[in-house]
Amino acid sequence: MQGLGVDKETLTNVYQEIQPNQLTVNQEVTEENRHGQGSDRLAWFWRFNTGGNTHEDPWMDEFYRVNWLKAKARWQRWEEELSLVQHEMGWTVSWFQHKKDEWDRRYHQATNPGYQAYAQ
Repeated sequence: MQGLGVDKETLTNVYQEIQPNQLTVNQEVTEENRHGQGSDRLAWFWRFNTGGNTHEDPWMDEFYRVNWLKAKARWQRWEEELSLVQHEMGWTVSWFQHKKDEWDRRYHQATNPGYQAYAQ
């Protein structure tokens, strides 16, 4: 950066040393449904604002808008999954109730005591 003419004050106040953990691929991209995404933080160089005004940065606004939309879509998928699991549980209980009723019917229709014992 010094070769590009950046003054020493900017180098010490704006730029920071890039840490190895900041160079990893964002796990939100590779593991979209993983637990604990709310604790992720952007590395400083992704938040870097050359204009100096961090409140009016269209790139960051777009970044957070996309992140919010992804989180909303993830939440909606989990809501749908919850509904499906609840219905599947109801269907499972109904299926076992149907099988119980079927074997009760077989028990009452059986004329042989061995068949009744098997159906119990």
